[in-house]
Amino acid sequence: MSETNPQLTSDELQEWQMKITIANLHNILCHCRHCDKEWVASTYEICSCGSNEVEHILCWQFPDD
Repeated sequence: MSETNPQLTSDELQEWQMKITIANLHNILCHCRHCDKEWVASTYEICSCGSNEVEHILCWQFPDD
């Protein structure tokens, strides 16, 4: 078991961390603070309105419905 999380083995923790890393690479919720547009992207982007005031939230943080 892992010292930081006794519920997972070291291999299980490493696998879980890799899955989160992969999810982060492909699912970024973008919200433009200038025009309020929202979209999902796989990179950190500027908005189509030209603003670089974009909030980036990793989608794995949202529960599936």
